[in-house]
Amino acid sequence: MSVEIVANVEEDYAGGWFIRLTDTEDGSSIICDNMDIFGEKITELGLSHNNDIVVKWSRNDDVTNEHFYELHQQMAKIKESLGTEE
Repeated sequence: MSVEIVANVEEDYAGGWFIRLTDTEDGSSIICDNMDIFGEKITELGLSHNNDIVVKWSRNDDVTNEHFYELHQQMAKIKESLGTEE
């Protein structure tokens, strides 16, 4: 059975955002200040769970539309570079 990893987008209150990854199996969390770190950490989490993970996205209510759009654009660039359209 896949382990659920929650990727929650939050405001950092310094003018930006971050992603808090939470492993629902052991409750541990990791802060990712950018998409590069997110990529590294989600890969590590996948490896620690035999690449059997599912990422569930969420965001705090106070995340600005601008920050959510910025994150969405960065994810679109990554998907494009990987050749995926999900």
